[in-house]
Formats: sequence, C-alpha cells, structure tokens
Amino acid sequence: MTIAAPLAVLGIAKTAFSIIGSLADAVSRPASQTAAAATPAKAQESIWHQLGQAVDVTALSRDEMTKVAWTLYDNGAIGLDDFRMLTLDHGDQSGLLTAADAQGRVDWAAEFQARLDQHRSQGDEQAMTQDQRALDILSRLRAGSKGVTSIRV
Repeated sequence: MTIAAPLAVLGIAKTAFSIIGSLADAVSRPASQTAAAATPAKAQESIWHQLGQAVDVTALSRDEMTKVAWTLYDNGAIGLDDFRMLTLDHGDQSGLLTAADAQGRVDWAAEFQARLDQHRSQGDEQAMTQDQRALDILSRLRAGSKGVTSIRV
C-alpha cells in the first residue's frame, strides 16, 4: 500500500509534464503552421450538390428522372428501394397524377406531393412513407442546388 502511493504520484507527474511539453511545443510553433493546422480542408462537393446544381426537380422528363435516380444509386446516395420508387414506370405518362408539360417534363415534387395526398386520403401508410421518402430525396437535391450539403435523408 505504501508503494502504490508513490507510483500514483509518479504517474500524475508524468502526465503533467507531458501536457506542459505539448503546450510549449504549440507556443513555439510558427504562426503559419498553427493557422494551416487550424484551417479545415475544403469540403468535397457531394453528389447531392453536384446533381442539385445540374437539374431542376420541378422540370424533369421521366428519362431525366431515371438518370438522376441512377446517378444517386450508383454513387451510393440512395438504395435500391429508393431508386425503384423514383423511377416508377409510368408508360406514356398516363400514370401521373400531375400533368407533364409539352416537352414531357414533370414537376416531380408536385407529383410525389399529389401521391402523398392521395395515399393519405386512402389511409395507405406504406405508400405514404414511400412518397414522403421521395419528397425528402427531392428536397435534398433542391438544397444541394443551393450549396447545402449537411441534410440527412
């Protein structure tokens, strides 16, 4: 018991000297090295930002939406279920709840909102969850177009 006390004091002293040494090293380091170490690296653009800058989710053809979904899936940003949900086969667009414009472009945010409303009125919880997931993905693309990269889906 008498040996343990001096060993504990020795451990505390060793830790204290280590901390003092680290502080002394930090103080003696040139300012340019300290500033460089404190400056975070520039964040790499996410796939959400890249795609968000390139597309408008309120005016995409079905083929363009499929390409967006494939790019997200291929880059690991969404899973297979999300990919399948975003690329529903609508045939000649007749399966849409909203109208496509003359060039076949669809407002996908409005489409999935209309689907959500319809499924809510029908009480279809599973479909509502999928529709909300699609809206979340589209929102993340919109946020990416504005440079926001920290939204989790």
